Amino acid sequence: MEKTVKEFLNKLGLTDDEARLYLVLNQSGPLSVLNLSRQSGINRTKVYRIIESMQRAGIIEEIIDQHKKLTKAVSIDTLELLIKEQESKTKYLRDTFPTVSNLIAGQKAVSQPGTKVFFYRGAEGVRQQVWNTLKTKEELLGYSYRPLSELIGKYYEEWYEEWIKRNLKMRDIFSDSYIEGKKSLKQKIDSLDFKSRNIISRYIPSKMLNITHQMDIYNEIVSIYHWHEGEIFGVEIYNEKVANMQRQLFEMVWRMAGKLK
Repeated sequence: MEKTVKEFLNKLGLTDDEARLYLVLNQSGPLSVLNLSRQSGINRTKVYRIIESMQRAGIIEEIIDQHKKLTKAVSIDTLELLIKEQESKTKYLRDTFPTVSNLIAGQKAVSQPGTKVFFYRGAEGVRQQVWNTLKTKEELLGYSYRPLSELIGKYYEEWYEEWIKRNLKMRDIFSDSYIEGKKSLKQKIDSLDFKSRNIISRYIPSKMLNITHQMDIYNEIVSIYHWHEGEIFGVEIYNEKVANMQRQLFEMVWRMAGKLK
């Protein structure tokens, strides 16, 4: 039980020593600094510093009892209030992030003009690449190699929900490797993952175009993902001419592709 409470306090932002002091105060009631030091096993000088930090955080408070200064743990109701404050901060960060992201990206573009190339390694890097596509301004054009869910798992669902929420547009071409991937995941082939009018998919046989990696074209970016036999990497190319040429090639393949029969 103590371990569960300690983990909760750590998640709330307390250090191990702060959590230890809180648990001692919660079990023993108000204590002097000397007794708190003895019961917690933390030296007295350090206890003074920790108390100051915890008071600022609103986790403990000082009281005067018979002319003695004692320290006590705050009530459960106060902890709940602190949780609500953290929830409010998290909501603010989530709501403000798109604006801040655009501002930072704008500054970066000014300080680093011209072509940029970013490399990503591993599933974690590819997750970042996939999330970057949410910056699509007009329409994303893509070649689907295999179901992204087999690479990034449930994170794919988070990305898809955000894509729908932002009402973004996509045209997508898939081939036989994608169908094989769906079968290996025991998913319905005709579902094609997408349930939005803003996302249109077409099929092209591998004998016409063998799609061997994932590619997304959006804004001035060409984003390439590759995963095969344990090798996972991605590349983002920021160049308007490269992106425009890839768009032209995509339109040629799009006209050749059609519905899956």
